Amino acid sequence: MQLARRNHHHTFLLLFGIMVWWYLPTSAQVNLSGKSGLMYTPSAVMTDDGFFRIGYNYNPIRYGLRGRNENPERILFANVTILPRLEVGVTLLQMIDTPTSDVSEGIGDRGMDLRYQVLKETEKRPGLAVIMTVPFTIDGAMLTHVVVATKHFEIARDWKLEISAGYGSPYFVYRQGSTNTNYSFLSNFVWQKKSTWRYRNYYLEGPFGGLSLSFRQKAGLMAEYDSQHLNVGAYATFFKKWTVQAGWLNGDQFMFGTSFGVNLLKLPRKVK
Repeated sequence: MQLARRNHHHTFLLLFGIMVWWYLPTSAQVNLSGKSGLMYTPSAVMTDDGFFRIGYNYNPIRYGLRGRNENPERILFANVTILPRLEVGVTLLQMIDTPTSDVSEGIGDRGMDLRYQVLKETEKRPGLAVIMTVPFTIDGAMLTHVVVATKHFEIARDWKLEISAGYGSPYFVYRQGSTNTNYSFLSNFVWQKKSTWRYRNYYLEGPFGGLSLSFRQKAGLMAEYDSQHLNVGAYATFFKKWTVQAGWLNGDQFMFGTSFGVNLLKLPRKVK
């Protein structure tokens, strides 16, 4: 009896996995925190209502957000577009052990971001989006407080160029204290300058921009200025369902990642 239940359980997981894989829509490249973008920089490209995406990114040791030159990092992310213009994303930033630097911490640095598309892109004007890490954090290293614009151009029949430019705020709001003394997530809010924050990584602080040249939305090349460095990279989408990408940061070290997506509102009737 237990063997039969176990086989049925495995069969269900296999069929569910096949259905999700088969009906995944085309996904595009994402930035370090899982938002539509390039390598580090986000864009104003908005996903469809109901779109859900999960993924993984690797950040090399020399560009660690919690401890530069100490440990590499992995970022697990998930986001969903809950309204036609509003996207909610969650991230988990974890430091990775090295032979010379062991990591002793809990689950990692948890974050939550809101992204709102102020203006939709038209033939004459770019799209405009605001992205903000919610002000409930106590100890955040991957903070995003930006406004960004994006415009697409058709270079040839199969080639498209995406150009983005934005600005990251040098200030943010957080909850002062520790997880042991903060009993309410609506208390102890403080206005903080990022350059004097405990993590002086300057992530998306100041002007940034980038471009992506894509071929049939299946593969492309990327280049960006992330407010600190010049980065280049490439991405490819397989079976219109799965995107992998890699970037060369400042001509120094490589980052890479992968993402999957599914529209929860547009699944076929049989799947529903």
